[in-house]
Parts: sequence; C-alpha cells; structure tokens
Amino acid sequence: MLGWEYPPHISGGLGTACEGLTKGLARLGVRITFVVPQLMGGEDAPHMVILDSYRGFGKRSSSKKKKRAVEVEETSEEESIIEKIKVPAALSPYWRPEEYERYIARFSKLWSSKAEDGVEEIDLAKILGKRKPKPAAAQYGSNIFEEVEQYATNVVAAVHDSDFDLIHGHDWMTYPAAIALKRITGKPLVLHIHSLEYDRSGSGMNPRIRAIEEAGMQAADLVISVSHYTKSMVNWQYKIPLEKICPVHNGIYPKKVTEHHRASWAVPRKIVLFLGRVTYQKGPDFFVEVAPRVIPHVPNVLFVMAGTGDMLPRLMRRVSELGLSRHFHFAGFLKGKQVDRMLSISDLYVMPSVSEPFGLSALEAINFNTPALISRQSGVSEVVEHALKYDFWDMDRLADLMVNALLHDELRAEMAACARHELGKLRWDASAEKTVQVYKRALQLPRSERPEFRR
Repeated sequence: MLGWEYPPHISGGLGTACEGLTKGLARLGVRITFVVPQLMGGEDAPHMVILDSYRGFGKRSSSKKKKRAVEVEETSEEESIIEKIKVPAALSPYWRPEEYERYIARFSKLWSSKAEDGVEEIDLAKILGKRKPKPAAAQYGSNIFEEVEQYATNVVAAVHDSDFDLIHGHDWMTYPAAIALKRITGKPLVLHIHSLEYDRSGSGMNPRIRAIEEAGMQAADLVISVSHYTKSMVNWQYKIPLEKICPVHNGIYPKKVTEHHRASWAVPRKIVLFLGRVTYQKGPDFFVEVAPRVIPHVPNVLFVMAGTGDMLPRLMRRVSELGLSRHFHFAGFLKGKQVDRMLSISDLYVMPSVSEPFGLSALEAINFNTPALISRQSGVSEVVEHALKYDFWDMDRLADLMVNALLHDELRAEMAACARHELGKLRWDASAEKTVQVYKRALQLPRSERPEFRR
C-alpha cells in the first residue's frame, strides 16, 4: 500500500483515512506493507511495525505468521501486522506544483544561509523539529514531478522483490510508483481516489497531474472511489468504465463526547466552524461572504476558520474590508486535541465545498454532537441523512439554513442526536470489508480482462 502521511502528522483527511482503513484491514487478517514518503516520528501505531529507511529498509518482521492478502479471518489489533517503510521525499499530498517550488526555494535558502559573522550555519534540525536532512541539492528534486519520479524509484527499489499479492495506491502522487510495481511484478493494481485534480482545481487543472491520474486509472485493474459522487466524476473526467469503479465510503470510530469543553466555553456566543484547507475546493470564500447575511439575525455569532491554504491572506483582507473582524477568528492549522476541542465547542459545522469527494471532517463534527451543514456536492451527503444540505452556489439557502440552525437550539440538538446515531453504520470495519471484496475481485480477474502495462 502506497500512501503519504499517517497521524498525528497529517495535512488533511488522507492520513486519517489510511489509518482507519488499515486498522480495519488488519483486523480482517490482511498483512500490509505501508510505504510513505517520510516518517515524522511519534506515529502512534501499536498495530504496526515501523521501519525507518534512514537506517536502511530493514528486515521484514517474521514475528507473525504471514497471511495472504485476501484471507479473511478475525484477529485482534495486537495480533495484526502492518509494516511501514519510510521513503525520503519532500512531498505533501495537497501541494500544488507552485507551492512545492516555493517550499524548495525557501528550504534551499535556509540550508545554505549562514549567520552574518559567517560562523554559525542555520540549524534546520531545530527549525523543522526533526533530524537534520541532507543538503537540498542531494535530496530534493527541482519540482514536484521530479519528486514523484524519485519516490517511484525508491519504492521499486525497496519492495519490488517483497512477498505481496496486490498493490494499493492512494491518490495521484503514488500512481507512477504503483504502475512501475505492476509492470515489474505483474501483481494486480488497485488505485484509491480520495480527491481528483478536478476537485482541487476545477477548470484550472494542472495538465501533468491530470495526465498522471489518467495513466494510473487506465493501468489499474480496479479503482476505489470514496463515494458514488466521485465515481461519477472519475467516469466523466477520464471515461473509466463504471464497472471498473468500486465506491467504498470512508468510516469513523466513535469518540467519547467531551462535554466539558462546552461547559468551559463561558462566552455567550454562537460558534460557526469551518475546518479544512483554505483552498478553492473547500469553498472558504462562501463561508466569508455569507456572514453579512447571518450577523443581522444572530448578532452574537462568531465565525471560526480553522486551517491554512493559499486563499487565507485574501480572505483575511476580505473580512477586514467587510468590517467583520469582531465576528471572525482565524485559528490556523489545528491538530489532535485542538481539533477535538474546537469541534466540541462549536454550535454548527459548515462544509461549503465546491467539490468534495467525501468530507470526513463532517463525520468528525457529528461525532462530537455538532450538527453539520454540508454542500450537496460531496460524498458524505450520500451517507448522512440528518444534516442540513444545500448546493454550494446557493448563498440564500446557505444563509437561511445557518440562521435557522443558530436560532433554534432544539433543532440543532435533534439533528446532532439523529446524525450521531447514523454513525453506527459508518465504521471503518465496514469499509475494510468492502475493500477486501475489491481485492478478491482484482485477484480473480482473468488475464484477458486486465489492463495492458501501458507506458
């Protein structure tokens, strides 16, 4: 399995989804070697064997009996094994090429800079909170596409001769590596679509990323989409046959609701929360522009925008232009317990996404008894009935729903209770069971029905 991040070091929902899915698969007896660009340290994974490639790729664990990838047998989490290998790369699953180039330029400058007296080199290990990396010229490519190619080379070198039954890649930056492994080993390939370039960029799609997505899905034996909405997008954008695309919704593991956070919030204000990347795909501009329509009806409202992204500076200026600063708080990127607390004290969670393959954060909000107001252009709207829904472009409808939800406490309480009950059907174990069925189908495909190994 080829992925990009693992909690607690995440930049979005991809790492959280990989954690939930791999835990569910492990409980079904699936043995996984999970290959990531970089282990940051502190990954809390008692069910995994973690190997650090800085010390070599290491010896495969032999402490547990190996199981074929699609044998389904019940095991405890402690008895399962997932191997996680670190492949050095400077990648984030949500960077656009220009963001990557800015990072590399900044990184290279920091690495080569010295203090004015010419004596002390900047300590990047201290700045970045990890071991000192190799010089940029030696470790990092000049752009994100070179990094994807280097990652593919490293992955093939690391695992091409390992004992595995099937390849499972998550999102576009894993696809070249996944295709290369398929060509070399002849193993079936399953690709998992968490987000398309169309979702992230709309009409401004990067043509090279789109080409990689298309090549990957053409080469894959089967494609997993995180929703029926994404299945239709894959078919529309890339003409992949519908019978080749298998929807598997994301899941969630219920948490104990932390009511003490609500009790500790003494200020009598209604909190409306946006939690996610502040980028085109997530529709944060709609969150800002709806505020003037809500405030006259709910004067004590506080809009909280939690996240970072390329649109953040512009939206902060826009809030100032509208004279709404006292009604807005920009919380920055939150993680772990910070997210839990923010979800707990919010009165309403809003997901105004323009195109959202799934929308795991909506389930996380419901998990903390916070009612959700979500765009219909999302996968999560397929599986949660008790949420307020609207079309992302319908600002009048968004404002009406927001005002009514904030003014009627009983409505919010009923929505939250009913939606939380629905979470019982949305467990990662159910997602894992469906994924195992996809694996079995891929392994049973006759050679005549498998895609050619296209260059």
